[in-house]
Amino acid sequence: MEKLKLECLECKIEPEIKERLCPICLTQKLIRGKWKIVIIFLLKDNTLRFSEIKKSIPKVTQAYLSSQLKELVTTGLITRYSYNQVPPKVEYYLTEEGKSFIKVIDSMHSWGLDYINLNLK
Repeated sequence: MEKLKLECLECKIEPEIKERLCPICLTQKLIRGKWKIVIIFLLKDNTLRFSEIKKSIPKVTQAYLSSQLKELVTTGLITRYSYNQVPPKVEYYLTEEGKSFIKVIDSMHSWGLDYINLNLK
């Protein structure tokens, strides 16, 4: 598995601010992409095959879904398990790091509900 660079070299900000923001920037990089949070959410309680994930996200193209899954595997948030059989069978599931990210998604959900109730009703 390819290791990510933990230091954010892109930030051109004050060192003391950068020290506090780098973990947030890293998290953003890990989930960057239109469907990554959705994929993690779908795998929250399930091990799913590519076709099952695709069926749950009808607007995503196969190529883009494949690239998003590969990135999530590379970053260690999900695991890809390939069975040695014909026809090929591949399943995806959350790693421990991926499972720990569910807390972040739950917090985002809670914040989103609060925002909707305060600003959009």
